[in-house]
Amino acid sequence: MCMVLIILFTTSTIYSQTSSEYKAKIEAINKEMATAMVQGDNQKTLSLYAPDAISMPSNEPMQDGIDAIKKASEAMAKSGWKCNSFEPTTLKVMVNGNQITEIGAYKISMSMPGMDKPMDDHGKYLTIWEKQKDGSLKVKVETWNSDVQPSGMPMASQSKMEKKE
Repeated sequence: MCMVLIILFTTSTIYSQTSSEYKAKIEAINKEMATAMVQGDNQKTLSLYAPDAISMPSNEPMQDGIDAIKKASEAMAKSGWKCNSFEPTTLKVMVNGNQITEIGAYKISMSMPGMDKPMDDHGKYLTIWEKQKDGSLKVKVETWNSDVQPSGMPMASQSKMEKKE
């Protein structure tokens, strides 16, 4: 019985150390990505994705593969969209073999030509990172969505509360 407890304790300690190491790596990559986004450096941003990455942006079609992600990124740049600030916060990291799942929250400020003032948004995201042969991490799958409702739409939680009253 004692041996089983020792093995379980050792395994959980190794797992948490691995999770914290990956969290630190992911936070460093997220910082690079945020800087690249603000600088409009799409090439740097795209270098952080696996060739077969999938991006599932909020309110947009899925982008399957780096070419599709690049095409969408170039279209945003041509439209005049600019990221003024981006602050991702890693909340949880789960390791499963060579894939690491990150759950986080974000704040972003963006602008486009013709806007009177920048638009601020905040929400949550999920990223699956893939460990590469060289030990680096690349985005394999990502999705995010806003906590801010489009104008005029009630939040789902508000609608449920209103029905109860």
